Amino acid sequence: MDGQGSDERVARRRLILAVAASGIGVLVGTGAGQGPIPRAIAVRTAGGPWNSDALLLAGLPVVAVIVGLVLVRRWSWLLLAGAALTLPAVLTPYVGALQARPTVGSLGTAGAALVLLAVLAAAQELIDDGSVGAGVALAGCAVGAGLVGATLVGAAWLSLPWRTDALFLALTVLAIAGGGVAVARLRGATGRWPGIRVTLAGALATLIAFLPPVVTLDRVSRLLEVSGDSLARRSYVMVGVLGLATLVVAGLAALLAGVWAGVAALAVAAVQAGMAAPMLLGLSATPQHRVFAVAAALVGLAAGAAAGFTRWRAALAASGAVASALVLLVLVAATGGIPEKLITQARWIPAGLLLALLVATVTCAVAAVAPETTRWGGTPAVLGPIAGALTIGGREALTLTQLSDGRTESSYLSSVHHLGSSVALLFVAALLVAFLAAARFLLTQRRDTARDNAPLPGQSPTPESG
Repeated sequence: MDGQGSDERVARRRLILAVAASGIGVLVGTGAGQGPIPRAIAVRTAGGPWNSDALLLAGLPVVAVIVGLVLVRRWSWLLLAGAALTLPAVLTPYVGALQARPTVGSLGTAGAALVLLAVLAAAQELIDDGSVGAGVALAGCAVGAGLVGATLVGAAWLSLPWRTDALFLALTVLAIAGGGVAVARLRGATGRWPGIRVTLAGALATLIAFLPPVVTLDRVSRLLEVSGDSLARRSYVMVGVLGLATLVVAGLAALLAGVWAGVAALAVAAVQAGMAAPMLLGLSATPQHRVFAVAAALVGLAAGAAAGFTRWRAALAASGAVASALVLLVLVAATGGIPEKLITQARWIPAGLLLALLVATVTCAVAAVAPETTRWGGTPAVLGPIAGALTIGGREALTLTQLSDGRTESSYLSSVHHLGSSVALLFVAALLVAFLAAARFLLTQRRDTARDNAPLPGQSPTPESG
């Protein structure tokens, strides 16, 4: 019976891993986006209309995330429902009637958010069940998949984007099939109930979707006591203020989630925000070698997952972040302070290797901190909306550090010329990952020592001599 129970447990773990991995393709498409800069590394625009249509478009993903956090124990249903919601968006190139409906894109974003929560909930269940390596590797792939999607778009202003419609449709159908299998085979609720505190924290983080219409030119000009015309000529200030407001909301959510979960979310956000500019540099240097860039990103994703699977995941993640920062420093020095030479001189092989290193580092970093997020069932909330909000706010706030003589360049590559902030964030991410690993080690050692020194049942404590 014990052997049969063990076999069933192993088979269940494999099933969870397989069906959850089917949703990663949807997350690849989400990271690609439709703009000139991939969604995984883009920033938002402040201002905009505040009407019922805008509220509906921003609110659908928010409602989806909140419902997903409440029903996260039934993550198999979330996976199926999320993949189904993304289907109209990927069918848009084939069905003309869908192109005129902006809610289709919003539904696609909501569906992708549900898929992310489902994959992270599956990862948490694997971790709780003792399959830590597989669980954290799955969590890392869930976040790193967006960067792979970014390579499918590349630098859209330098070359025509690929026709990926059929690919994204196939990946969505695969996710729907995986969700169907999960619903059929994993009956009932699984995993732990999420804590109320961490659920509220995740819900709070989703409210950043309503900040762009709130951060208007008029409000910011009154707050800073500068003229609206002056701010209108400096749109980067609006983006930076939007980022700072986002960081305030996301920071409160991280604090509400708990100290260890908050530090873990901060580490994930630091490494993701820090790699945005270098990622853009790598994508811009490989417009004519897109196959190599995508292959490099896939290799990086696999390497990061493999590193996260091992017990040395924290050391490897910290080392990867430090190595990425040092590579950027060497790159700046070797190009005479003009990293854009990597693009103008078509150095696509070093650019592809940089992409692989960045994707591997992000994937492994998420895997390294994932065990710290499982308390109160918080992995979906912490690595999903909370870390995501911190990342978005960090990327937008960084625009205030990417200035030359008080002004930003009117170029997609303005951030590439200011890699110092990216280097600093990568070093911060390495320190946070190392801190969490050291803290976990010390707490484990203290717990083991207390257990070893505890008296046996029926045995009185030995009095100290002296």
